[in-house]
Amino acid sequence: MHHIIAIGIFQAIVAAVLLWKGKVRTSADTLLIMFIACIACHLSIKFVIYTFVSDEQVRQQMNTFIGFCYAPLLYLYARKVNDETFIPATCWYVFLPFFVAAIVYFTTAGVIMFSGTSGYRLLKWYNLGSYCGILLSDIGYATLAIRIMRGFGKEKVVEKRIVLAIAWCFLGMVCISGPVYFINTFFEANLMIPVRIITYTALSGLCVMIIYYKFVAGSTLDAALRILEAPAKHSDLAVVLTEQDISHQTVPLETPEVHGSISEVTMSRRVTLPEEKQREIWESLESQMRQSLFFTDCDLNLDKLASLTGINKYHLSETLNSFARKSFYQYINEYRIAYALKEMESISASQSEDFNFLSLAFKSGFKAKSSFNRYFKEITGFTPSEHLRTLRQPKIAI
Repeated sequence: MHHIIAIGIFQAIVAAVLLWKGKVRTSADTLLIMFIACIACHLSIKFVIYTFVSDEQVRQQMNTFIGFCYAPLLYLYARKVNDETFIPATCWYVFLPFFVAAIVYFTTAGVIMFSGTSGYRLLKWYNLGSYCGILLSDIGYATLAIRIMRGFGKEKVVEKRIVLAIAWCFLGMVCISGPVYFINTFFEANLMIPVRIITYTALSGLCVMIIYYKFVAGSTLDAALRILEAPAKHSDLAVVLTEQDISHQTVPLETPEVHGSISEVTMSRRVTLPEEKQREIWESLESQMRQSLFFTDCDLNLDKLASLTGINKYHLSETLNSFARKSFYQYINEYRIAYALKEMESISASQSEDFNFLSLAFKSGFKAKSSFNRYFKEITGFTPSEHLRTLRQPKIAI
């Protein structure tokens, strides 16, 4: 238990610092930082209790009042994302249960400290009342957050994922811990330790999930979308495609056995062409790629692209490696996924359940649906079906 809590505290602190210092932080992310800070505070209190409190009743049963903060913060985050003019402080009343629970918590702790076992009755009622309150809060605010999330714009895919992940995590913990708690209370079972382990692990996992969506999935998805949404000016295209370097990810070759020899793919990165010449090659490549959609050819390789564009294949490889800082296959697959994202957005109004992802994969230039799914997940952080469901979610005015 101590190790799980300590790891959770460390993850929460690191996540809060990364969000606070990150360049991608928005005004709504302040609420996420508060959410993560509550997790760190919650786990810290539990660590102190499990380390320094010898009373087994307190160690095993005393609920932490911090639990009343999580769901309201999720609700406020969803509202802030949905409406940037919203001021969370105007909804201060959602934290009233937190303040009441804090007062009762310290009162109960004081009674037990000075009265010993005579305070156990008060502890029992505090646990029952606080647990019911936390369960109702989680159910109510998580449901409201999901409802508000459906009104997010299509560009707020990452925020949708964060809200959904947190909301469903809370609802899942309610389904698990609720029945177990009442069985434990009224039938004197001893089932709370496993439930607490699950809860603390889930809270730690939420910290990691938030950072993943904000810094990994969010940045790669944004870059992929911007490839096809960028202005047609060549100078701007160079900035767009080098600003977010998806080549930091390890992406395997789609079908290496048909895409040329290894020597062609792993040519020397030593720069022999002047930078200005590389820029000319890059702009020519970009212009032709966007106009002719060469990437939709599933048999495209370095030799074929060089032939189609009229660019020496060695110069082409050197420009991609040195100027764009990405391999040939990373470059092509970014275009394919960006194209697929655009196609999915244009046909997302269709409510047909048998949407043909295989056809979309072929149309985007992939030879197999498995390759399409793998690269889609690598670049966007989501599966194609998950992204389609997000696009189809109706907007609801709040």
